[in-house]
Amino acid sequence: MIVFTPIIENEIKDKPLVPKYDGKKMSFEEFQNWEPEVEVGVKYEWNNGILEAEEKMKLEEIYIFTNIQKVFQKQSKMSKNSYFISEVNIYLKELNKIRRPDIAFFNEEDIQNTKLKIDVVPNFVIEIVSDSNSVNEIESKIRDYFDSDIKLVWIIIPKYKEVKVYKSIKQINVCTDTDVCDTNNIIPDLKITTNEIFA
Repeated sequence: MIVFTPIIENEIKDKPLVPKYDGKKMSFEEFQNWEPEVEVGVKYEWNNGILEAEEKMKLEEIYIFTNIQKVFQKQSKMSKNSYFISEVNIYLKELNKIRRPDIAFFNEEDIQNTKLKIDVVPNFVIEIVSDSNSVNEIESKIRDYFDSDIKLVWIIIPKYKEVKVYKSIKQINVCTDTDVCDTNNIIPDLKITTNEIFA
């Protein structure tokens, strides 16, 4: 079970929040139609019939998402028909899991397929790591993504202002400062540095 500690004014900050539905059994169809009540800081993923609570992107991490969007819109011709989208359900059919990466990149073909209600697995996803994320949790997600034919995973670590660029489980680059974070030719004209991500 994952335990989160939200920061809410006028409440005891030491009191942990236990996600209400963590570990609950639910069918794929039920999860697809489920509209959970709002829980501060919590999102749910689906793992072969079991709900797993995850931490939502924190308020203080939203600037990372918007910085990536701004540079993408400024530099890339793909920005007319492609999008970075936060916390959207992605069905990893081969693993029978639904993951909700912090950020996923959807190209024009992906968007058209969603109109046709075709399950889309994007080529590029991003996870933002906070202190509450365990190494095992992050490693599990990375493996799930590559096992599902995702081509590129960025692991962004605000605490150290670094971006780990995974082209595979074995091919990893660590980017800091003025290093350009590789998009593995998924967005050929995007040249974004680590400094721009954390600006």
